[in-house]
Amino acid sequence: MDDVKNRTEVLFAAEHEKEELVNRLTAGSVKRIHCSYWAYPTSFLTKHSFSQLEERFGGLAAVREYYGDLTSAHIYARWCQEYELATALGAQSYTFHLIDYAPIDGMWDFTISKADIRQAMISMLQHFLNELLDRGLIGPDSPQIELENAGWGLEHGMQTAEDYAMLYRQIYDPFHKVKLGWDINHLLHALGADAGSGAARFYLPDSEITPEMALLQAEYGRDPERFAVKWLEHNILHPDLAGKVGSIHLSDCGLKDTQYFTNGIFTGEYYQNISALKTWEEREEYGVGIVLSKYDNHLVLGTGTLKPEYVKAMIGALAVHSPECVILHELKNSTDLEQDLRRQLDCIA
Repeated sequence: MDDVKNRTEVLFAAEHEKEELVNRLTAGSVKRIHCSYWAYPTSFLTKHSFSQLEERFGGLAAVREYYGDLTSAHIYARWCQEYELATALGAQSYTFHLIDYAPIDGMWDFTISKADIRQAMISMLQHFLNELLDRGLIGPDSPQIELENAGWGLEHGMQTAEDYAMLYRQIYDPFHKVKLGWDINHLLHALGADAGSGAARFYLPDSEITPEMALLQAEYGRDPERFAVKWLEHNILHPDLAGKVGSIHLSDCGLKDTQYFTNGIFTGEYYQNISALKTWEEREEYGVGIVLSKYDNHLVLGTGTLKPEYVKAMIGALAVHSPECVILHELKNSTDLEQDLRRQLDCIA
């Protein structure tokens, strides 16, 4: 939604402005709305390690300018307006992509634990739901809210099936609107190739690899294509989340041969390169360049790590696991979208 109207602004100030936005999006055949989002929501919205946030942004004035205020009132009001717009549009869903990431990719490490960030994400979601309930904006006929999973290495947040199972045990969602939107590319951020053997493994610190992940790696690592789809299935088809998957965002990601990020910060020469740059803008461009080329590249299915027939079988199983799930073809970096969409559709036909 930041592309529709800058996230620092009120989305609409009067009913006629909302109607104009509805007409504009309807003319563009928009069926789903993606929330605006900001870096370091854990620190800003919950005030955890706020002094570090202020330091990394370079002062309180920069924090206020970036987030719209110092209290988080603007962000929640903006999200509520976006959801209100989604309802007026008759949208299928509102994608709530709440992730913890740095304002400059790769510049800093995470000092807040993954466990604290996960719990903060649950609290933020509940705060958003409570705002919608308090304003009378959510009900039986309003759009579902799809939680998009965070990537790995450069982001923290809700990332695994176990994370979401914990979330569902805690949230109050009286209209059962909260669903999952699994981004396959984001799940694949975690995977890379071992420099010696060529086997696939998790490009993550040991502290981020759960016992379930270690078992998958040990059993399937020698077959990267099988390992990748087993990792997807472990999360997307998790029995505790049956009926909860609203969509999968279909695309691919190559098996990396370099671990560019660890715990949010660049490794080795990449950190040296970004540190040598003088301005915020130069560092931001450098970080985003590696993210979009090596991680968030959203390749056409079959041109990265995934074997199309494995994915096709998983989609068949997902139709039983979560019958209302829809497939979204997320090829946002494509230079020839129509051609790439045809290629991807052929893969799962």
